[in-house]
Amino acid sequence: MTYLIAAYTVMWLITFIFVLSMAIRQRRLAAELEALKARLQERQRYGQ
Repeated sequence: MTYLIAAYTVMWLITFIFVLSMAIRQRRLAAELEALKARLQERQRYGQ
């Protein structure tokens, strides 16, 4: 029974870390996308 609890704990910990890393990556990608949109708008403003 102890191994079962340990296995569930490890699996939940892995799942939590995975979801957390996906959220961090998503935030970084969203910030990069906004920066790219801003650069594109600047280029369009100046006609380049």
